Amino acid sequence: MSDEVEHLSLEEVAQLLHRQRQPDILRLAAIAETWVRGVPRRDASDLLNEALAQILSGDRPWPADLGLHPFLSQVMRSIASQWRREDKREPLIGDYDGLITDPAERRDLDFSDLAIRMRTALADDPSALGIFDHILTQTSRKQAFDQLSLDATGYDTARRRMTRALRRQFKPGWTQ
Repeated sequence: MSDEVEHLSLEEVAQLLHRQRQPDILRLAAIAETWVRGVPRRDASDLLNEALAQILSGDRPWPADLGLHPFLSQVMRSIASQWRREDKREPLIGDYDGLITDPAERRDLDFSDLAIRMRTALADDPSALGIFDHILTQTSRKQAFDQLSLDATGYDTARRRMTRALRRQFKPGWTQ
């Protein structure tokens, strides 16, 4: 008894896809609509096309014991999940080219820009920069001690240096 799963060849996959009738294609489109919900900037046809491209290129092997609709549903779910993760990454200023209309999106971009400017202000002090990054990622003091090779006194001293440097760089009223 073997645990190895048998996969369809690319020719078999192409034949199965070629045999699909209009109702089958509409069902696949409906499945794509379901998985693409909550993925901005993409639509169901993008998702279905990407899933088919990955299957036909051989990037997603098709287990022989799995039907068309369940397999394509799994592939589309995986791709949509990947797209959601990509969309949640820290936005880059160049991503938007000045087309931001939503105030919430502007705040996210402003925070990202501010964090970059603060890191630049702390670039000459690796310990202060490390503490700044630990504050942003909300890790514990102990983790900061371990990762930055600092004791409690060194941590407190570097944190004060960080605070002073940021206050000098970003004086009161800098946000206006």
